[in-house]
Amino acid sequence: ARFEKGEAKVLCACDLLNEGWDCPATEVLFMAQPTMSKVLYTQQLGRGMRLSPGKESLMVFDFVDNASQYNMPYSMHRLFRLKEYKPGALVLGTKQQKTAEQGLYDRGERPDALIDWPVDALDYELVDIFNWQEEAAGMISQMEFVRRVDVQTETIERHVRDGLLVPDLVVPMSEHRTFKYFKEETLQKYAKQYGWTLIDDSNRKDLFLDMVRQMDMSYSYKPVLLKAVLLFADDKGRVKLSDIVTYFREFYEARRAAGLVVEKTNSIYAKGGYTDAQAQRNILSNPFKRFEDMQMLHHTKTLGVIQVDESVWKKLTREEKQEIERICDEKLAQYYGRVSNLQLNKINVIALREGDRNDSI
Repeated sequence: ARFEKGEAKVLCACDLLNEGWDCPATEVLFMAQPTMSKVLYTQQLGRGMRLSPGKESLMVFDFVDNASQYNMPYSMHRLFRLKEYKPGALVLGTKQQKTAEQGLYDRGERPDALIDWPVDALDYELVDIFNWQEEAAGMISQMEFVRRVDVQTETIERHVRDGLLVPDLVVPMSEHRTFKYFKEETLQKYAKQYGWTLIDDSNRKDLFLDMVRQMDMSYSYKPVLLKAVLLFADDKGRVKLSDIVTYFREFYEARRAAGLVVEKTNSIYAKGGYTDAQAQRNILSNPFKRFEDMQMLHHTKTLGVIQVDESVWKKLTREEKQEIERICDEKLAQYYGRVSNLQLNKINVIALREGDRNDSI
């Protein structure tokens, strides 16, 4: 109340007056809290953006955290995409006002704002207001690069690490973390150079089928995932993740009940006693990731749904779905044949060792 009456000239508040408080006569804002949130910055700015009799303008002082030029908090310059910093310059105004102000700068004079307010600048420093999001606009992130070519994440990471893939923009976000971006023409160049196939809607289904036919397996998870998807998917290729978890549990527990090899000994399904949450993490981190990398499957976390890409699901014929199921069964038979032999060999080795020990005794 004292501030609104003009008795108190300055209010200092921390997260108290961002919203829900209004004093139209406010003429100056000191933006002393660095924030990466555009919504929060705009709310705080709104405390001084009200019209009031006798109020001609709003003066904004941005206190900008310059710890990292690539992780800049919001300011008037970033909000309104102003590339050049001019002390006291108009951010918003009529065309006539801006033209008149530019004339002052051209003549080496100071604008009215710096004359009217008791502010003296003793030293000027060039401020880099680089906004990496704008420079990266239209570029392809490394994650998107992986999804556009028919090679695995590890291959792209290794090529980048070895200097065989050179990003067009590298943004250091912290001491150990960087964002890497590529231009479209860079993607095309490297795909041609290394013989990688570019993935798009026209060839994604064929690449998906090739991937299934050539499926390499360290565990049995991929064919089990595909069989669950074929069983539960609706007409749009959507499957509840909970249904997939149930299928995985029933598949491996059925093997256990039948006295068959469940999985490799280090698998959660072989050990038993796992929760649905652990099974879900296993599914998303192992069989699902490779399909996601190639944009064949998508996970909507908020809905708990896995979906086959539309450009794949809509084009799959009944015969092709039957082929996928047949391939999965064949792959599983081959896999369990290998795993059973390996485990049998280990048992024989252990038995031989026990025999040697008994002979020595």
